Amino acid sequence: MIKQLFFTIVFAILITACSQDNDVQVARSLQEYIDENPDFKSEGVIAYAANAVGNTNLSYIFYYPEEGATDVRYYELTDPALAKNDFSNYRRQSLTSTSVFGGKLARFSRSSDIENWCLVTFVKEGVLHISTPIHLQNTSKSTQYTNDVSINYKTTTEPNFAWLDGAINENNVYFQVITDEEDNFISGTYTEEKFFQFYDTSNVTLNINTIKPEELVEDEVYNFTLMGVSEDNWVNLIIQEQFIPRNLEEFVVANSDKTIAEAFAFGATANGNATTNYIYYYPLENSFDFRYYETKNTTVDPTDYKNYSRRNLADKADIGDKFRRFTKESSDEVWCLVTYIVDDVLYISKPIKTKNNTQPTEWKTTVEITYPETLKPLFTWEEGTYLSNLFLNALTKDGDTFLSGTFTKEKTFQYYNESNIEATKIHTSTPPDLILDDEYKFSVFGLDNDNWANLIIQNTFIAQ
Repeated sequence: MIKQLFFTIVFAILITACSQDNDVQVARSLQEYIDENPDFKSEGVIAYAANAVGNTNLSYIFYYPEEGATDVRYYELTDPALAKNDFSNYRRQSLTSTSVFGGKLARFSRSSDIENWCLVTFVKEGVLHISTPIHLQNTSKSTQYTNDVSINYKTTTEPNFAWLDGAINENNVYFQVITDEEDNFISGTYTEEKFFQFYDTSNVTLNINTIKPEELVEDEVYNFTLMGVSEDNWVNLIIQEQFIPRNLEEFVVANSDKTIAEAFAFGATANGNATTNYIYYYPLENSFDFRYYETKNTTVDPTDYKNYSRRNLADKADIGDKFRRFTKESSDEVWCLVTYIVDDVLYISKPIKTKNNTQPTEWKTTVEITYPETLKPLFTWEEGTYLSNLFLNALTKDGDTFLSGTFTKEKTFQYYNESNIEATKIHTSTPPDLILDDEYKFSVFGLDNDNWANLIIQNTFIAQ
């Protein structure tokens, strides 16, 4: 009897401990959790939610885990129709949590298209903190993602940000986060105005910075994130944009000891994709510090260097590794250019006017190839929809070995015949003879006065 009583008591203790430590396995309402923690602070957790970009079945519940916070929990109404302010209606859910913004914030991930109310809790210094209820509206008010923010500079390293509401104009507070290129946290602030000046807290209503952020550094890559949050803690708008302090004019001044020379570059849209832009450029031997700059739009003066901001884009070798190209994912039309340095010379390309919406690049394969002489093919092609005033002709072998690069104004070019080419040539030595029956690739780029490729023709052929 004593032995049986002992096991009964132990079992009861284990059940009680389990219910306290894991409300997921042993269902218990938030109110019951509160009753066991009489010291609690309502509205003590900063939390809000948004759906993932383009995915209404995945929602993120962001929260700010204050220093010293422990036992962070996620609760949700057992039925969306129940009263959101009655804690007895909430049950704990087991969701995965990950750090964001360099660990300054965290977020739960919720996979469901059902809209509901939820909240977040944590314990700090023995006090239970609870967020205000969050209305998950992933289908009825899907979060809008954009990069539409105006970035100007009070000084070189003091950017200010201005934005507009998106499709849903129900935001009553805006959360701004600045991180570095590796997403390490720099600053987090809230404003009720659609404007923030780094680092001016005169219009900041809430500040999650525990220390004053360090000054930004010229030419370093930073990320700006803006969240427009409604009264019920749903994020209607998320703006994400990269910025790099120091415009092109300031960069030129910083390199005033160098001679300025002209680089060759041009732009084009990807084949069949007007939201992907390629910026091709020809880097001279021993060049380094390749940079891409762009304006806000095409209405500004393209010759005024202070209108150009640097962007950190990926680039890779192209056209038989003689050229390189930046890739930009955007539907915006802008003026852009490329810079690099060789010894004591700063090379800057002519401005390129991107026309991905109004005049997307036509990609074709049709080119007439004849042989007036053995192993000296003659290429002839037709214009596309838009006329070009200059053609770049490139010959490569196996797709990555560059043989020849020339410019013509005529729609024809013969390998090893320079009678109609312009003075500038890409190849710096005499091109090699073609080899009978080997496969080669011919590319022609039809360029207009704005250094935009209206036409790209690429075709492989067997040397005869």
